[in-house]
Amino acid sequence: MASRTYGHYCAVAKTLDVVGERWSLLVVRELLNGPRRYVDLLAGLAGISTDMLATRLKILEEAGIVSRRTLPAPAASKVYELTPLGRDLQPAMTELARFGMRLLGEQDDDAFQIHWITPSLRAMFQPERAQALSLTIEFRVGADAIHARIADGALHTCPGYADDPDAVLTFTDAATLAEIGRDPAASLTAVSTGRLHVRGKPDAVQAARELFGLNR
Repeated sequence: MASRTYGHYCAVAKTLDVVGERWSLLVVRELLNGPRRYVDLLAGLAGISTDMLATRLKILEEAGIVSRRTLPAPAASKVYELTPLGRDLQPAMTELARFGMRLLGEQDDDAFQIHWITPSLRAMFQPERAQALSLTIEFRVGADAIHARIADGALHTCPGYADDPDAVLTFTDAATLAEIGRDPAASLTAVSTGRLHVRGKPDAVQAARELFGLNR
């Protein structure tokens, strides 16, 4: 278990005993996108040392949050993935992203990777508007892309460009996405100033706007 504990008989404190150490929730963030090899985690966690990653993975494994398995041949690579208990952290991660978008200012010199926007997209997503929809929306930040498949009221994200997206939302930078996330009305200004471009099939474009609250 974690090397330090709060020693409080409290559900919040117990959760923080396990995932409250630096980097722990970011490991969870990476694994919410699916199984990852150690080298993939190292690449996705800009700034972490290999010793720190190994320590955090060990603690999360002991806590039953993360498990390790070997992929079938021919890959035969060892990967880390969230257990059912670990996947139960997704709603909390979504709420942390919703809160965190209010704190993000300009990017400045901070590192950024496109898949890091996934929790923010989940925070912006309005599942009640997606019950009868089936479409693929691509999100671009600069030259990088991630795409989301919406079906049966659920949002599933995948890295990279989509083969044939129904709608494409292009943000000039990550700060623009964060600004719209905390204030959807800012999307109107972002479009008029060229910081957000939306294109695609007309019905899909309208659906994308409604699904992510861009029509408010």
